[in-house]
Amino acid sequence: MNNINSVLDQLASEGAAPPPGQGLRFAGPLLAVLVLCAMGVTVVFDGAFASMARHGMGPIAVKWGFSIALLALCGLALLILGKPGRPSNAAMFAVAIPFVPVLALLGFELAIAGPLVYGETWRECLAAMLVMSPIAFAGAISGARSLAPTNTRRAGLVAGLFGGAVAMTAYAPFCPELGMAYMAVFYLLPILTMALLGWALGPKLLRW
Repeated sequence: MNNINSVLDQLASEGAAPPPGQGLRFAGPLLAVLVLCAMGVTVVFDGAFASMARHGMGPIAVKWGFSIALLALCGLALLILGKPGRPSNAAMFAVAIPFVPVLALLGFELAIAGPLVYGETWRECLAAMLVMSPIAFAGAISGARSLAPTNTRRAGLVAGLFGGAVAMTAYAPFCPELGMAYMAVFYLLPILTMALLGWALGPKLLRW
């Protein structure tokens, strides 16, 4: 049977050894874009963690708790998706987990205060997300290409989530805004948009 997926599945079940240096080729681009984005916001923006003096650790803990968890889970999911024959349903379920507490907090806020979205720095936030998310997405695609993803739509979607998570992680210390509705509009929507783009572009960017 001339079926590339069945051949790859057979190789995976036989435990084919990865080529030397594959781990670095995968992790290197992911780490590089994270460092690049962190350095970029430090150069462009002032006042990292300034809002902590007024609002304490709560806001940054929520933002970073979500973005860093999503970033880490996406990296793991990309690694799993890059290994032919390995089940990926659990990995895809895992990348959705960070959204659950955020949506629960959003629902609680909407029930108490209504749909209030206000922030004086929303332009800077949106610009940071729009600039850094594609850069980090490109790094994730580069890392995924060093492996052998067969479900390229899933891999592209996860790469898009990773790109958005990197952008949010880098910019969050400079964001003075509060509220889950603000976070949903100016962080979650750009992240999900990148995921949708990754899902659409994955077959082209990750094809062999």
